Amino acid sequence: MAPENNNESAVETEDSTQAESGVIINAVQMQSLDISDRFNRVKTETGWKIKLEATARVTINFMTSMRKFEITLMENDVIERDGDDLILLRNQPTDAYRSQRSVSPLARSRGQTLASEPEEGKTV
Repeated sequence: MAPENNNESAVETEDSTQAESGVIINAVQMQSLDISDRFNRVKTETGWKIKLEATARVTINFMTSMRKFEITLMENDVIERDGDDLILLRNQPTDAYRSQRSVSPLARSRGQTLASEPEEGKTV
């Protein structure tokens, strides 16, 4: 008869996080975090948790090579520092965030560009 394994009956007590999408970054490399609008920060045992109160542009500056990471997050999204991880949790499907990006004039369609031109002096 094989010896019993008592570990099988152990219940996992780890916290779980649920989100529609997200990003995990090595927080050790982070130099600063810039949030463009209102948020609420709460300390945790292993770091902190920031909950956005409005749609905001978040910029993470890294120590190495002057790199930065920019992302738009929406209301109720969470930025969490858990030990060496910085976790950006998005509570909406990825498609919802595409509409939050600002559109460059270079990225406009030809129809949008023509519609914005003055009508005077235009030949058809």
